[in-house]
Amino acid sequence: MKTISFTLFSLLFLTLITSCSDDDAPEIINEEEVITDVTLTFVNEANETQTYTYTDPSYRDENYQEPVIMLKPGSTYQVGLQFFNKSNPQDIEDITNEVREERNDHFVTYAFGQVAVDLTRNDSASGIDAAGIPIGLNTIWETQTAGNGTLVVKLIHEPTLKDVTNPMGSFTGGETDVEVAFQIQIGL
Repeated sequence: MKTISFTLFSLLFLTLITSCSDDDAPEIINEEEVITDVTLTFVNEANETQTYTYTDPSYRDENYQEPVIMLKPGSTYQVGLQFFNKSNPQDIEDITNEVREERNDHFVTYAFGQVAVDLTRNDSASGIDAAGIPIGLNTIWETQTAGNGTLVVKLIHEPTLKDVTNPMGSFTGGETDVEVAFQIQIGL
């Protein structure tokens, strides 16, 4: 009797285990981060710092003013890019750290309109992916002549191809985590 009970229990247990498949496993969802603010920090040749922050319209207060990046022609700037989640002002999260940690899955593109700026990617090792591509969190900007225009910054998640043949960057596939537009004035 003990042998029959043990055999029956073993068959029942084996049936239970084999009936569970990977299809029954819960799907792990990698929830995308909320990005409310994109900040560009400029350091000029005299080591002076200027910071410009774009805030998503859903998170702006009544004091918000559209940032206008003010640069001098014929100048060089070290530029740092940061992403923040400020949806809870008591718990501000710097998403930039996560972008660095997941650098193989992220890429930043820059697009200037109606202004002449030469851009060089200047990421440190923590901003270079496994293929040796700088993702674009740190750049050097060399302004040319005076003018007014725009800058569009995109953070791409999981692109299938990253291309820095043109330092502004281009990509194939993936999804846009955030896209923001800044006004730029290059003048005296």
